[in-house]
Amino acid sequence: MNTQETILPPAPTSVREERSYSPVIISGLVTTVLALLGVYALDVSASDFHIMGWYANYVLPIGALIVGVVAASGYGLASWFSGVKITRALLGIVLALQLAAYFAAQYIEFKNLHLIHRIDGSPVGFFEYYDAIARAFAWKQDNGSLGQPLGAWGYFFRALEVIGFVAGGMVVPLLLRKAPYCAECQRYMKTRQLALIPASVPAKKVKKSDAVGQAAYQAEQQQALAGGRQTIDAIQQFAAGNSTAEFQKKIEELQPAKKSAAKLPGRIAVQLIHCQGCFGGRLVSKLLTGQGKHLKQTEIARTDLHSEFIRSIAQ
Repeated sequence: MNTQETILPPAPTSVREERSYSPVIISGLVTTVLALLGVYALDVSASDFHIMGWYANYVLPIGALIVGVVAASGYGLASWFSGVKITRALLGIVLALQLAAYFAAQYIEFKNLHLIHRIDGSPVGFFEYYDAIARAFAWKQDNGSLGQPLGAWGYFFRALEVIGFVAGGMVVPLLLRKAPYCAECQRYMKTRQLALIPASVPAKKVKKSDAVGQAAYQAEQQQALAGGRQTIDAIQQFAAGNSTAEFQKKIEELQPAKKSAAKLPGRIAVQLIHCQGCFGGRLVSKLLTGQGKHLKQTEIARTDLHSEFIRSIAQ
């Protein structure tokens, strides 16, 4: 019997030269200036309101983190829309600029005060000024008044403020650094969840003293996980073999159970990660355990896909 084999054209493999960081840096500096101007405006308009001084449990600089995220949002936005990847070098530049921006804002605030010594009228230096405001750090009391200045301990909380601002500025760039990226097209890739497969049975309480019940429950869980893995193996094989019709049929069969699978303690997410330019990409399956803050993701399968196969299922 003669069989006909479909030969697909080779997928692109070349990598283009890396782009300039300038658009990302300029955009980030713009949002940083706007954010710090906003902080200054709030300080001037409301004397009893200082967002950079928000702390949770006295040690978590929540306000500085928020301002840092807003200030550095331009780096992330420019990177996403321009396709300039957040590299380790660019991450280092962002960190340095965030640190410089914080102290630049402190220096500008200091210069606008035009401070002089009462005794001889000589100008106050910046480091002298910063030492004074650090040592004058005090917590607001319940009655609205300020407590006793913390003295040298004020440096500790000023340091937390700096760390919060810089760390907040690194949040978006770090997330983008981990995001899938197409080096050929120099753009971030799209991630789409195609299916959610049951990989456990519903949670139920079994007494620890019930050894038989515990064993039966564990056996059910293992059987459900094995069934989920078998489904994944079939899907991955269809994808690797460019069997578009069989792949799509299998994905459609799984859709009705998607909502119920999402409530299970264990389920497997099938994700299509692809570039919308060259249609290069991969199929990734992740085992999800737990819910909410306790969610854990473990990659269990990955298959590189041909651009023509992705094109046929992504549109």
